[in-house]
Parts: sequence; C-alpha cells; structure tokens
Amino acid sequence: MKTTLKSSIFDKNILVKSFQKNFKTSNYTEKTTEINNNSIKGTQTEICINGLRIIIRDLKTKEYNIEVQHDFPLYKLQFEIEGHSHYVPLNSSQTEIFIPNAHYNLFYLPEVNGTLNYKTKRRKTLEILFTEQYLKDIIGTNFKQILHKIGTAISNKTAFLLWEKSKPISIELKSHIHQIVNCKYPDDLKKAYLEAKINELLIQLLAKTNENNYEEENSLLPIEDYKNILKISEYIHINLEKSLTITELAATIGVNTSKLKHDFKVIYDTTIFKYITNIRMEKAKELILEKNYNVTEAAYKVGYKHAQHFTVAFKKIYGYLPSKLTDFNTSQEGKYKNLNNF
Repeated sequence: MKTTLKSSIFDKNILVKSFQKNFKTSNYTEKTTEINNNSIKGTQTEICINGLRIIIRDLKTKEYNIEVQHDFPLYKLQFEIEGHSHYVPLNSSQTEIFIPNAHYNLFYLPEVNGTLNYKTKRRKTLEILFTEQYLKDIIGTNFKQILHKIGTAISNKTAFLLWEKSKPISIELKSHIHQIVNCKYPDDLKKAYLEAKINELLIQLLAKTNENNYEEENSLLPIEDYKNILKISEYIHINLEKSLTITELAATIGVNTSKLKHDFKVIYDTTIFKYITNIRMEKAKELILEKNYNVTEAAYKVGYKHAQHFTVAFKKIYGYLPSKLTDFNTSQEGKYKNLNNF
C-alpha cells in the first residue's frame, strides 16, 4: 500500500509513504513530528495500531494544496476540528469531499487521485484511516449485509459518504475526540483504549446508515443557505471576544433573523445562543488546560466581561466550576493523569 503526495511543502516537492497491507502491524507506534516551513508550523502525530492509522494535527498554515494518489481504496473518518479540507478528484465524474470548519464525515473512495486544498490559517484535525479488513474484524465478515448501503458501495466500487454534506461536530463527539486526542495512558493501555474508542465511533456512525432517513438530516437546505450557515459558524469561532447578536450575524449574510434562526437550527440542531455559549466554554476550557490561562483571563478571551457570569455558564454546561481546571493544572500529579474527565 502506497501513498504519493506532491506539494511545495515537502522536500523535493514529493513524499512517498508505504504501509503494510491492511495497515498491519504487530506493535503500537506513536510518532510526533514538529513541522516548521514556509507554509506550515505545528505538530503532527501519527499512531499506528494493527489495522488503523490515526493522524492528529495541530497546525498554523497558509493556503496550500497537495496532489494525492493512493494505490489502495480509502476508508476514512475525518474530523476538521478547526480549518477545512477540500478534496477534488482529477476525474470530475468522481466524488469531491468537502469538510468545513468544525465538521466531519466518514467516507469510502475506491480510487484516490486528485488534489487536497487547504484555505485556512489553522488546522486541528483527527483523521482515522482503516480498511475493509478492519470492518470485517470488528463487525464480522458479513458486514456488507449488516451495513447494506456502504456494503453495496464497496461491492460495486462506488464512492460512499456518510453525509452528502459534512455534519457539524456535536458536543458529544467533541468529548469523544478530546478523549482520543488527549489520552495519556502508557502505550499498552493506550492501544486498548484507542481501539475501544474508535470501534465505538465507527459502529455508532456506520449503524446510522441503516436508518431510513439518515441521509435527509442535513440535506434540507439549498446549498447556498447551507454555505451561509457555515459562514456564520466560522464568524462565531473567530469573534468569540465580541458581543455577538443575532441581528449582527444575520446582517453578515444578508438574511433576516427569523431565517437565520431557522436555518441554523436545521444544520446544528440547537439555537444560535446555545451554540455560541458551548463554543465559548470549549474555547475557555482549552485556554485553561492547554495555555494555563486563569479563569478571569479565559472568561475575557471568550467574550465575558465578568468572570462570575462566565463561571455560572461554565458550571451549567459541565457540572463543575472552571476553577477545577486551574487546580488540575497546578497539580504536579495531574500532569501524568488522563484528561478524559474534562
């Protein structure tokens, strides 16, 4: 199994990666690489478990693209936590994959030969690559009958997307992602933990394909209205320090407030106010845990003028005070514990 990547970001403009068939490996391996070139700065962690490749990225980027070709079919669950990814095949009759900011998708491509385009200043991702053999191992050799839709696509060698339009990452999924990305167990335990978490994710998501109406969930809006809601989501993420109002948000895409509230609820299955609050709390948690901000600093950074108001909102969502996170940071023992409880 071989992947060929061509881009100006690589030495000599090319990178070739080879893998054992079905990503087979007898050992757990994990490697974090520091990247520092004209286009990308940050870290990339690659974890190899028998049958799986897990890629975790935290990058500051400029606009760039990568020509990509696999000599094997691609099975992938991809979370664009920040940033976005757009795969455009050379053959226009084949399937494009667009995953915008804070969205995800699971897909099967029988052939990969095209260009990955990245137009973003930041990319935080979790990508999980697996194979048909891995599905057989966790579901059974008759998985194509159990999961009829993806099974038919694999048998016919036609592309399959879990969602026609990539789905927003829910609060529950964000917690699941955090547990995978921040797992601090020793290697032997970490291998078992990650396998269990990933198997749970794959089974839950693939089981949705057996639901009669799963394809309709985010296909209820015209594409332009869908893109407008993505613009609103991106605007919220980069303007958390501001006082965000529905009137202001509606004006940024030229619609009335009633349409904005309706369309937003269709895509994100929550109100704009609750969405903004959840994003602010998640950002604050990240600032406290990863950047060592105190509660007042984090509150101000995500748009709260009064730390007390922030504390009330935080406890309402998470069930504990944000000071618990600062206590965790100051605990020497905490540095070596798993962060999954947060």
